[in-house]
Amino acid sequence: MSKINPREVAVCVLTEVFSEGGYNNVVLRRRLDEYEELSSLDRAFITQIVNGTIKNTIFIDYILSKFVKIKLAKMDMDALNILRSGVYQLFFMDRVPESAACNEAVNISKNLCPKYIQGFINAVLRNIIRNKDKIEFPKKNTKEYLEIMYSYPKWIIEMWTTEYDYDTVLAMCEFLNNEPEVSICVNTTKISTEELIKLFENKNINVKRGKHIENNLRLSGTANITKLDEYVKGYFHVQDESSMIAIDVLAPNEGEAVLDICAAPGGKSFTAAIKMNNKGEIISKDIYEHKLDMINDGKIRLGLDIVKVEIGDATIFDESLKGKFDKIIIDAPCSGLGIVRKKPDIKLNRTEKDMEGLVKLQRDILKITQEYLKPNGVLLYSTCTLSKRENMDNINWFIKNFDFKLDISDNLKQGYIELLPHIYDTDGFFIAKMKHTKKLF
Repeated sequence: MSKINPREVAVCVLTEVFSEGGYNNVVLRRRLDEYEELSSLDRAFITQIVNGTIKNTIFIDYILSKFVKIKLAKMDMDALNILRSGVYQLFFMDRVPESAACNEAVNISKNLCPKYIQGFINAVLRNIIRNKDKIEFPKKNTKEYLEIMYSYPKWIIEMWTTEYDYDTVLAMCEFLNNEPEVSICVNTTKISTEELIKLFENKNINVKRGKHIENNLRLSGTANITKLDEYVKGYFHVQDESSMIAIDVLAPNEGEAVLDICAAPGGKSFTAAIKMNNKGEIISKDIYEHKLDMINDGKIRLGLDIVKVEIGDATIFDESLKGKFDKIIIDAPCSGLGIVRKKPDIKLNRTEKDMEGLVKLQRDILKITQEYLKPNGVLLYSTCTLSKRENMDNINWFIKNFDFKLDISDNLKQGYIELLPHIYDTDGFFIAKMKHTKKLF
């Protein structure tokens, strides 16, 4: 059996993502599962090339456009992705020798491309290596600099620079292009945070505490986290600290009835159940049946039996839920601009036109879901995006049209908060806490 070339696997993933619009994490996981014989180092190498190339596509294509005479859109897709992955290694992977990046690209082309393209790939990459220091980039302190150097579509940079000052946008772009740590929520119904830290340290897993929430930990030096005994035993679930902050703001109590209306993959339901000491009721609803299976598997593994999983469309009114809940979580479908470090394909697939449909969907969900709250109940609205239209504009619209007000509390001084990623060291996130003001009579 011939040895699997990790770079070739990476290129095949890239081609599937770029040509078919697949989600990089889904395609990558499926491809890695096909090759069980790959070492953990090879898997990490493939993952870095795939995610790094996607995350930096605009920068990479800018480089290629300086050295390739034909339009990139007209190139053979495999050839283009061999070049893209090669340029990524040349500019972002210091430990990869330039000669190796070039030679391996040619080797891959022998399996994936017609013979005449092999020489073309070799010539382009060697020309780039010779002229790396002569490439002209956009001037600093310009929008074009942000677009090219951090690989963000023009429409995102235009939007952000109208909503934030330039230095803030620069800091966000830098942070969201970094590799994320693995962030977890400790299941304190089974184990204390201190005990879990000791278990990780005994396995030489690098662990540090989160910055804002007591039972948040950050891990590094792990391979497949789902294979850990601590995961299998339900001692934690994977969740960014920003999502944990949202549940901390909601402050669910023991015995309360809570609705998580767009629940998949279940993280907020699980964190709420842990905060409630597994006492009360949480209804976790989602529109997709296969996603409900994920929530069910998670709640069983974590031993959180107050979580009840139900299928349901958040945009269709359900009379049986009216006035039933003390607290409701709306983690709304959104553009996801705050999580591009984990899902870099968002940069490629999301468009400005998507915003219009998303805002309508978010408002439809708010309009329907508020009916399910008890008088004086609390509604938590959150997104993992950085966009005024999807965040504060929606909240202002909602308060204007329904019997709600921002809930000013000790853990949320203004009733809402925007977690800028470079400041909070989390995903980019928005959280608003609102209280029902409608009287019983």
